[in-house]
Amino acid sequence: MPLVPTTAQAITEMLGRFGVDVAALKVSPLDDDPALAVLWTRAIARTGRRTLPLEVGLKMPLGMMAVVDYLAAASATVGAALTVAQRVFPLVAPGVQLLLERLPSGVRRVVIVNQPPFPGELESDLLVLGILLARMRTLASRPLELPRLELAEPHPESRTRWVELLGTSRLRFGTRRTALHFSASDWATPLRSADPRLLATLETLVGAEQRTGDALLVAVRALAMQRLPATPTIGEVAPALGLSVRSLQRRLALSGTSFVEVLDEVRRNRAEQLLDEGLLTLGEIAARVGFAEQASFTRAWQRWRGEAPSRSRRHGSASGTKRTPPASKARAR
Repeated sequence: MPLVPTTAQAITEMLGRFGVDVAALKVSPLDDDPALAVLWTRAIARTGRRTLPLEVGLKMPLGMMAVVDYLAAASATVGAALTVAQRVFPLVAPGVQLLLERLPSGVRRVVIVNQPPFPGELESDLLVLGILLARMRTLASRPLELPRLELAEPHPESRTRWVELLGTSRLRFGTRRTALHFSASDWATPLRSADPRLLATLETLVGAEQRTGDALLVAVRALAMQRLPATPTIGEVAPALGLSVRSLQRRLALSGTSFVEVLDEVRRNRAEQLLDEGLLTLGEIAARVGFAEQASFTRAWQRWRGEAPSRSRRHGSASGTKRTPPASKARAR
């Protein structure tokens, strides 16, 4: 699986939870396909478990796959979640694609495609299979049937451990590609975590934010924006992302920011948007972005822009594009 930093970090962290000392395996830096293939080979040899990549995927907590997890969890149904995952999965694993097919029987088939082929494909397939299975089973509002699972993994000497981990005996080994089958009722199963407002916000931000390393920031911004004008706390946002407060603080620090800074950025961007529109008074804008008093908003704006908000409005667009609001819509300040 071609790597982005957040994915490499997630794999390393999860292997540690399985008792694998990644540093002792002497695979560094973990920044390309051959390195990851070597890591899996050595980790499997160290543990004696061929199923290790699958186990890692099954146990990877919600939130570790960043934008894929957040968008999928906010979707309405299993099918909707997998459809959005198909679109954004390359953000966390470039080169790994999900192909959605509808078979004549009505069964939906989700195929894991490696394009182009890369070292360690079998281990990557097992990891992705575990990730997808764990999320759908965790988020679905009822148990899923899963008519069949296809594995590119060669036929094992014993199926017992595989059946135990995958929760079904309906397995086919040695197939051309790894794939999951979902019945029509599976596909339409609602998700307990469905959140249309959050999904819409995430979709907008993901479309505007193409840097893969910023996936967590996209999700934090989306949650903060969704909760305006209330002022969200990190204690509220972290659990919504499947993280502890400490983990969220650490990951934001690795991105060179903090929760307070992200919240400040969200308020500033929203305030700039509302000021540009020219439809609200400054007092109304202050309330919309979470300030109890206009004076507090004015001080924040001066810190952000170096001038009073009323002066920014007279100059034109708060975001830097010269514009004069329609006189009929500009309201008293």
